[in-house]
Amino acid sequence: MKLAGLFCLAAGAWAAIEPVAVNFDYVRVLAEADAAAPYRAPADDLPARLAALTYDEYRDIRFRPAQALWRSDRLPFQLQFFHRSGMFRDKVTIREFSPTHEQVIPFEREFFSYDLAKDLGNLHSSLGYAGFRVHAPLNRPDYYDEVIAFLGASYFRAIGAQMVYGLSARGLAVNCGLPDQAEEFPRFTDFWVGKPAAGEVALTIYALLKGPSVTGAYEFVVRPGKATMVDVRTELIFRRPVPLPGVAPLTSMFWYGENSTRPPRQMRPEVHDSDGLIVQDVMGGRTWRPLHNPDAPEFADTPVQRLVRFGLMQRDRRIASYEDLEAHYEQRPSAWIEPRGDWGEGAVRLFQLPAGSEYGDNIVAFWVPAAKVVAGRPWEFAYRIVWSLGEPPTDGFARVVNTHEGNLPGSEHGRLFWVDFADEGFAGRNPAAMAAEIQVGDGGHLRYHSVSPYPQIGGWRVAIEADAAEAGQTVSVRCRLRAGAQPISETWSYVWKS
Repeated sequence: MKLAGLFCLAAGAWAAIEPVAVNFDYVRVLAEADAAAPYRAPADDLPARLAALTYDEYRDIRFRPAQALWRSDRLPFQLQFFHRSGMFRDKVTIREFSPTHEQVIPFEREFFSYDLAKDLGNLHSSLGYAGFRVHAPLNRPDYYDEVIAFLGASYFRAIGAQMVYGLSARGLAVNCGLPDQAEEFPRFTDFWVGKPAAGEVALTIYALLKGPSVTGAYEFVVRPGKATMVDVRTELIFRRPVPLPGVAPLTSMFWYGENSTRPPRQMRPEVHDSDGLIVQDVMGGRTWRPLHNPDAPEFADTPVQRLVRFGLMQRDRRIASYEDLEAHYEQRPSAWIEPRGDWGEGAVRLFQLPAGSEYGDNIVAFWVPAAKVVAGRPWEFAYRIVWSLGEPPTDGFARVVNTHEGNLPGSEHGRLFWVDFADEGFAGRNPAAMAAEIQVGDGGHLRYHSVSPYPQIGGWRVAIEADAAEAGQTVSVRCRLRAGAQPISETWSYVWKS
């Protein structure tokens, strides 16, 4: 039996069709009702055999593409579903909706192939799914590529043309990185996916977020393309005050790069999904924070009066920087957040954890509003996520393209940095007029710096020698280029521990 679409299945295979107009207000009302009631943790109804699946057994359970939702209708999008297991226990209820009706998509065992895990017993249609993924003709018109996937808590990730999956986004971060509180992971419990019409270029998805501290209604409008864009709208209602709400979080992996020591016997020069955080405010200020792999958890805030965008970027697109013909880190997307409307004052927080391999995310970036959470008072945010191999507009500013860090000869606690800026206006600059503004934070001081032309990249190298007052000191360094009195680059911002 193919999962053909709304109203096209036998009556016994689907839950009842409900006459309802599904839109953001519909989901908002459900979220508000849930927030007004005491939180109830979802029942753990996962069968014991599914909970005990090994990694290999779970990986071997595959959705059959021929069973994709809307495949037989030849529509511009198709849906495939993720099986539940001990790795992804939580049940997600997925509904298809039309302009006038909605209907739950039940679990169907025949949608999957089971080669290793064959002794699963009876799996009821109420088992549900762990999540879903959307396919569309992304790279060529006759093949449906995976474009976006929702799987686990409130995580989702997307790609555009010629990309492979890398970093992820989340619906919300709650108390991420607070040393005295456990992080809370609210999760998407319900989805409504709109059946597209022929020729449509966007897919609309609604979601309900639930957690002990917060409930939220979400709208996602997905537009696949060379750069895939996801327009997000949310209303959040907190059951109780939360010290650190993280809006529009992005999550990535950084093991090592050009600014860190390569682990022993690692053949690849660099391994990361993202290599820096970009933050831009309405006044034109642009900050670039290179990522690194810290010895202990650390965070850094970039205060902003009015946010234009922030994002975790994979700027280094040279395959020679990775030499990995399987992982293809040079094809991992950058993703940045562009607010819709004024979010007010706040800060972009970067939280970095130590990483010993490439098999887990250790980087999180999110928006922290200056306004405090008030229980029961709705918070509304709207933004666009752009998933791209490119960059947002530079506005003529030179960009940081390399950060090299090394020991400073003759200094016990010092550092030598080479910071390379690619400059669109390089050919017309007077090298004698170029200067670097450098600030070294408390606990350190600047010993020497220089600015040199770097014609091979069409830009400049700034060499910085800085000292720390003592061992174990955490020192911040900031640098930007000037042509005469005019700033011409984004600000490089870095922290090191002596």
